[in-house]
Amino acid sequence: MPEYDFSQVEAAIIDSQHNTLRLLRELLARLNLKNVATFTTVSDATPLLTNATPDLLLVDVDGEEAEALKFVRTLRNEPGTPNPFACVILTTWQPTPVLLMRVANTGADDLLVKPVSPKQVQERVTTLVEARKKFVVTADYTGPDRRKSPRDATQVPLIDVPNTLRLKATNKWGTVVPRKMTLEAVSRVNEQKRLRASVQAAFLVEFAMPGLTRTPVDRMAVEHLSRVPAMVDELMRRLPDVGNHAAIDTAGRSLKKIVEHLRAEVDAGTVDEREVAHAQELSRELMQAVDPQRPLDSMVREVTAAVAGYRARLDQIAQAKAAEAARAAGGGAAAVAGAGTGAEAEGAKAGA
Repeated sequence: MPEYDFSQVEAAIIDSQHNTLRLLRELLARLNLKNVATFTTVSDATPLLTNATPDLLLVDVDGEEAEALKFVRTLRNEPGTPNPFACVILTTWQPTPVLLMRVANTGADDLLVKPVSPKQVQERVTTLVEARKKFVVTADYTGPDRRKSPRDATQVPLIDVPNTLRLKATNKWGTVVPRKMTLEAVSRVNEQKRLRASVQAAFLVEFAMPGLTRTPVDRMAVEHLSRVPAMVDELMRRLPDVGNHAAIDTAGRSLKKIVEHLRAEVDAGTVDEREVAHAQELSRELMQAVDPQRPLDSMVREVTAAVAGYRARLDQIAQAKAAEAARAAGGGAAAVAGAGTGAEAEGAKAGA
């Protein structure tokens, strides 16, 4: 294993348990990390998101799960974070399936299960230096690519983000301009965020369309349609300060307006099919405005395929739930029947 110099690395530990906090700090000290800040609550650590984000963060998710996961999502997704690409290791005593899913969706690099050993900590930190995953960006996720079999690889490219932990550990910090590297990576992330947000908005409209014209209106369709304005807002706030964004601004504002009008029509019970179709047109105009170099028909095919795949997954889930309910009902009926047969047998014995 190569020798790394962690003496210049800045780290932070957030853990509500003082004993664990002390242990983790001692383990990092064994790696020669000299600059380690400690926090017992997530709120105490929030200045790290605006002032000086360290190179490595160890964040406990047991004491304040919701706050800890929100902290990581904010780190990864808010444009003003000094180092949105900091290495993040979450820690827990209970890695339940639900927690694993939530952790994966935050954008953290790794999850370390307590109790931890010096070897475990060294291996995880070394992996982040030597083999950190590239980042993938979607409408609602920024972080390491966790796909086992990447889909739509051409539409969702991987981004090689700056790794300040590696730069310092390998003594290359003085050979680069970290701020410039970070700004360039943030620019690439923002570009992908705009592209994915525009596609997501079109996806939500496409999915909602059939349900909006039914009687009564499908509630799932309304829920999906209601997410469109937030997607447009996310796209707009990612626009660079320079350049002409008139086409994006016009399409985005128009799409938000018609979606809000459709919501009002749903509440009134009178949805105009022409306006639903117009919402689809505007969502496609927004995609084209955000990515004018890509043929619109290609983007439309991507959205249509995604909606079809999503509907297929929903159908599979519904069928699985129905089958489970049928099995449960059948088991209950069998149990009742069995109980009745047993009672009759006992009665026959008593009569004999």
